[in-house]
Amino acid sequence: MEASNKELAEYMLLIKKLTHYKLRTQDPAYQSFAEDIVQESFLKLYKQDFFNNNKLDSEDNKKMIGAYISRTIYSCFMDQLKTLGINRRLTKAESESSGQKYENIKHDLIEDVNENDIALPNVENPDQYVFVKEAYQWIKGCYTNLLMKINDTDRKTFFEAAFWQFNEYDMPLKTLAKHLGYDSSNPTQELKRFVEKVSMCTQPHGITVNNPQEQIQFLREQIESAEVYS
Repeated sequence: MEASNKELAEYMLLIKKLTHYKLRTQDPAYQSFAEDIVQESFLKLYKQDFFNNNKLDSEDNKKMIGAYISRTIYSCFMDQLKTLGINRRLTKAESESSGQKYENIKHDLIEDVNENDIALPNVENPDQYVFVKEAYQWIKGCYTNLLMKINDTDRKTFFEAAFWQFNEYDMPLKTLAKHLGYDSSNPTQELKRFVEKVSMCTQPHGITVNNPQEQIQFLREQIESAEVYS
């Protein structure tokens, strides 16, 4: 069901609140483009149909929605830094060599920014940890069951890389398909249909999958963080 204007306003308020919360511990100069981050985050989520597919109608949903929005804000924040020439994302090889994901370009504007400084909050209590881990397991289970039904080896390899291991590759989807030897005229559309099938499987459990690359990475980080600091 399409989100009402009232629901969209609630989401906008939540995005503003989370954005200012995340920026208040950063360099004061960042506050000047907080509104840009809010607008970019809202637009990005709107294009993903996020507001129509997720409802703030339960505490569990609110936790998952808030966490995903925070992840989106962080992504838009880093894009803004890159646009301003402050940070750039390292290539996979550079990241493995340095142990970092980003390189500061303008040290006179920001000297100590690294991913730990602007990382998402850790899972705060056992209930949240259980919820995050269950969400991860449901996505993994549905993905695995659907993958097993695919007979085309090349197609299966592509879906495995594009859906479950995408962050390990530093290339667009079409380039990835070619790199893996998967001959398809529209790999992006094929992946979209596969994601929709996974989401149909997870939705009865309160989990909507619409951006697996970011959602899976976020859940992994939350689980790893909780296990390290437990």
